[in-house]
Amino acid sequence: MPAAQNGDGRREIAFVLFPKFSMIALFGAVEPLRVANRFAGPVFSWRFVSADGLPVAASNEIPVTVTHRLADIGRPDLAMFCASYEPEHAYTRSTVAQVRRLARQGIPLGGMDTGPFLLAEAGVLDGYRATCHWESLPGFRETYPGIAVTHTLYEIDRDRMTCSGGAAAIDMMLDYIGRMHGPRLAITVADQLVHFRQPAIVPEGRLPARVRYQVSDSRLLTVLEAMERHIEDLVPLDELAAMAGTSLRQMERLFADLLGEAPNRFYRRLRLEHAENLLTYSRMSITDVALACGFGGIAQFSRAFREEYGHAPSAHRRVASRPHSGQS
Repeated sequence: MPAAQNGDGRREIAFVLFPKFSMIALFGAVEPLRVANRFAGPVFSWRFVSADGLPVAASNEIPVTVTHRLADIGRPDLAMFCASYEPEHAYTRSTVAQVRRLARQGIPLGGMDTGPFLLAEAGVLDGYRATCHWESLPGFRETYPGIAVTHTLYEIDRDRMTCSGGAAAIDMMLDYIGRMHGPRLAITVADQLVHFRQPAIVPEGRLPARVRYQVSDSRLLTVLEAMERHIEDLVPLDELAAMAGTSLRQMERLFADLLGEAPNRFYRRLRLEHAENLLTYSRMSITDVALACGFGGIAQFSRAFREEYGHAPSAHRRVASRPHSGQS
């Protein structure tokens, strides 16, 4: 990243907030900067910006006052775009134009949670490694094929920074601090925040299956992980059982005893959850979503989706849809 632009040597980060942004991600990014200043002097400064210069309410409905509108952001050392639910609200013609202007000026750009969607919409992530919240990651990957999408907590690739949101913002900023002012300061900040990590390792952007499902049986974990890997190319239940070194009957008992659900029902629910994320965060047609989630056709998919969510996929898409960059 380029040298600090401020005359006093401080690096200024402008956090660009959009409605329903993640408060925990914002504070997770700001607090490491504050602690770094405590130990290294005023090496960082920050300010909050919005598209129109008005206060912005986070997803927890707490409003945050801003000092500038995006058009008057100036030349910060880093512009970090913060969104969470409904990132499509940011896709206005003027906002996308401002992102492109910052990129042309050589301003390093970042995005937290679903903030990377705005950067991707502006085309400034093409050719970069990037990540976002795991829930929206499948749609992000499908919608923006020019980006090297990863499933990590965060990515810092040249003059672009993205993270999956939540506490991942802390890890990303600790890495940023280490790059700007050395690993010793980053470790000191992490220690003060009681945030212990291995700086050389960037973990996956989602908790492992054993934690999410609260199971420790290695056979069941093998099946669950295989189901998650094979959403489109379905694996028959007897083959899943063979992967785990058990019989189909024994696998069914494991699901019933430890998850309270039949394996075929569990597998279908995983696929429908994936479909729900694609409908929300991608522009894939409903037919393509059905095929990407292992359904033989749109009729079969629609029946299963309605049974799970109480409405048709098309109704879900209408509720989730918002204006994109072609609109002001």
